[in-house]
Amino acid sequence: MKNSFTLLEIILSVLISSIVLIYTFGFTKELFTTNKNTQELEIKKVDFIATKIFLQKNAQNLKEDLSYKDKILYFKDSILLEEVEEFSMQEKNKQITIKINIANKIKQEWKFNHE
Repeated sequence: MKNSFTLLEIILSVLISSIVLIYTFGFTKELFTTNKNTQELEIKKVDFIATKIFLQKNAQNLKEDLSYKDKILYFKDSILLEEVEEFSMQEKNKQITIKINIANKIKQEWKFNHE
């Protein structure tokens, strides 16, 4: 009788340990995926901000040097930013307005003054 109770305890311990391990692995996988997606988004944000700063510094020649083709933004025929879903640029009263959408995750409107 005592041996059967010990065997039952071992079986329950193994079952509970297995359930805990399965949920731990599932949680770890989900955490890894979330962190990877967050990292990719933050890298896109850094690239986005760097592009904005670069365009502010080169605001005088944006109309001639900036071009958009096949979801890629070019500056003087060099790749400036990729995964650009939408891009529009308008010039009005010495002010350039750029509307940009990156990977359908980051959308902004920038305004630059030039002379």
